[in-house]
Amino acid sequence: MAIIGKIRRNFWFVLILLGLALAAFILMDMTSAGNRGGGATSLNMGEINGKQIDYRDFQKTEQSYYRSNTSDTYTKRKAIWDFYVEKNLIEEEAGSLGLHVSEEELNELQFGQNLSPIVQQNWRNPQTGQIDRAQLNSFKTAIDNGDDLNPTFESYWDEQQKQIVKDRLQTKLSNIVSKGIYMPKWMAQESYKEDNTKVDFSFVKIPFDKINKEVEVTDAAIKSYLQENKARFTNDEETRILEYLVYDVVPSSVDTADQLQAARDLAAGFRASKDDSLYAVNNGGGFANFYFGEAQLPAVAKDSIKAMKVGSVYGPYFDNNTYSILKLVDKRQVPDTVAARHILRSAEPTNKTQLAAARSFADSLVNLLERGVASFDSLAIKHSEDPGSAPKGGDLGEFTQGRMVPEFNEVCFVSGTTGNYYTVTSQFGVHIIEILNKKFTNRDPKYKIATIAKTIVPSETTQNEYYDKVADLVSEHRDINSMKTALGAESSNFESSNGIKRNDFTVGALGTGQSSRDIIRWAFDESTEVGDIAPDVFTYDDPVNYFTNKYVIASLRSIEPEGLMSAAAGRNVVELAVANKMKAEALASELNISSLEELASQYELEVQEAADVSIKGGFIPGAGNEPDVIATAFSIPEQSISKPIVGSSGLFVVKTRSKTESNEASNLPFVMKNAVDATRSAVGFKLMESLKKSANIVDDRSTYY
Repeated sequence: MAIIGKIRRNFWFVLILLGLALAAFILMDMTSAGNRGGGATSLNMGEINGKQIDYRDFQKTEQSYYRSNTSDTYTKRKAIWDFYVEKNLIEEEAGSLGLHVSEEELNELQFGQNLSPIVQQNWRNPQTGQIDRAQLNSFKTAIDNGDDLNPTFESYWDEQQKQIVKDRLQTKLSNIVSKGIYMPKWMAQESYKEDNTKVDFSFVKIPFDKINKEVEVTDAAIKSYLQENKARFTNDEETRILEYLVYDVVPSSVDTADQLQAARDLAAGFRASKDDSLYAVNNGGGFANFYFGEAQLPAVAKDSIKAMKVGSVYGPYFDNNTYSILKLVDKRQVPDTVAARHILRSAEPTNKTQLAAARSFADSLVNLLERGVASFDSLAIKHSEDPGSAPKGGDLGEFTQGRMVPEFNEVCFVSGTTGNYYTVTSQFGVHIIEILNKKFTNRDPKYKIATIAKTIVPSETTQNEYYDKVADLVSEHRDINSMKTALGAESSNFESSNGIKRNDFTVGALGTGQSSRDIIRWAFDESTEVGDIAPDVFTYDDPVNYFTNKYVIASLRSIEPEGLMSAAAGRNVVELAVANKMKAEALASELNISSLEELASQYELEVQEAADVSIKGGFIPGAGNEPDVIATAFSIPEQSISKPIVGSSGLFVVKTRSKTESNEASNLPFVMKNAVDATRSAVGFKLMESLKKSANIVDDRSTYY
């Protein structure tokens, strides 16, 4: 057995050593503090135009304001970093213009009639969609009275105020810039002409995958393409390119057999169970209070379910990498839709007093209905506490299974009959239900089932075996060339990343997360050299079933300095585009075109038509975004055929049929307003990008994360 495997299985010893080392480190740090004079070390995460971002402030924002954010940790931290950058840039720009947010204005944004978008987002009730004014007002009263607030809430509110002020100042800056946007008449006329000068043309598109040309994509060709498109392929900071080999951890035959036996044991328990839903849920399965039609049953088990008796169990059976077991709980004819109406008396299910009062009131209404003293719709309008249906006499219209809560659903689709009154209790209170109609598409039976599904996962033993194999490879080969030689044909499985920046947290198809971040931190370590293999095996876990599903070996392929991407780095990004361009150019040099019809026939294509295309649009129906093709259609004489054009999706040949010149704009002020409005709508984003581009931003997040 590999030595690394032995270490893993005796990990308790490693933990003891680590504990001793940590204790020594803390002791050393404590004894050396006096030598530093007790002074605090720098906790600077970065600078924006010379203004520092303190790690402690950053951490406070994360813990106080972003605690409930559901995104992954590194995406969250990226959002916080962007907030600090934008906040500093906006405050600097606003300060130079004399803009600020007064205490009165901040109070209005937090509690007034014109709430900040930040408050509207944070204090909207998800159930009603309305701002929770009552809660906001209670906080305002507490703040005005100087009451002691929960420290956690106080920190949250402080961070929210920063967000509100930043948003308000940004709006003020955007408004100033927006007001300064103007379009002169001559420009409006030109814009109108570009929009309304049209061309009709025919074209043949030969897709790249239909061009059978062998080409060699040289470094020179890559460099030329990168230079032609340098705006897209210029790095504003150093990047590094990784090579990595992924070992997917899959179950062994022993794992599969063991888990099949475990599923068989579950199936035996399922057969004996008296509470099907509880047994299913307790064993990782599920139960829906719902009758499934034949088309909704699992395809692999459909025929068996139809032949089963109620209480029978089917499985375990293999389906989509799981062993599934199902139990037929009930089988009956169930309507496809039901029309009903109800009267609701609201009550908290846990409040016995409320519930008793609601039931008593509901009983009195049922008594009136059964005696014919009052009509259902009049009682619903007067007494129902469902604001959606009460004005309509309690009418709920037609609905399908699952639209209503389980107790309501049971009466309407299973136990109830048309024309009778039923009283049921749900999470909303007490309902009086009258079923008006039941519709059946057919009288075929429907099926209620409980299911258990167990994903087949690799055992811990299997995971350890994979780890030992990968760890041995890493320990035996310290450079990429040595490892590739040892791997032989398997070395072709290495994948390459795009250019990765120091503070990135995503590695190719591996995605985000701590392991990806650890790979990037290693790649940017000062001691890491091109060709090195990371000394650690990086692990990725299945987010649903919680086992290690990938082991990754990482290597540093190249270091790309700031500026235009090199051919080595660019090949991974643009090689296909360059090859397509070269193939299309090679074919274009050979084509002798007499008619579009002949060209289309030669490549088993069709002549396509494009009508009323403007030069500004750039889009051709059926062909996509092809500005060069449209420009050619405008530039050649009517009824003439163009030379081949290398587009973004293939090789094109066009024949211009007609051009329609635009008239003068009849309502120039309207044209000017539309153009200005469109430009103003982009001010917020463009302004911030402009401020960032001209700022001196030092980003040292990688020191901490």
